[in-house]
Amino acid sequence: MKRDAEQGGVGRGFLGSWSVWIWFVGAAAWFVVAALSLHHHALGSGVLATVISALFLAAGMFFRKLARRGNKL
Repeated sequence: MKRDAEQGGVGRGFLGSWSVWIWFVGAAAWFVVAALSLHHHALGSGVLATVISALFLAAGMFFRKLARRGNKL
């Protein structure tokens, strides 16, 4: 029996290697939105999109670290 099945939790399925990359895709998408907003001289929207992009990037790095740590168990 697998360890994940014994624990009855979500396990590595939630923090699988492919699911972590969605955060990085989201960060890239928000970065594009920020670039377009700044290009069209919408400073407020551009700064907000940059902050959201940074949050997505930080979340991606956090969940990637958790996924790697989970694979070592």
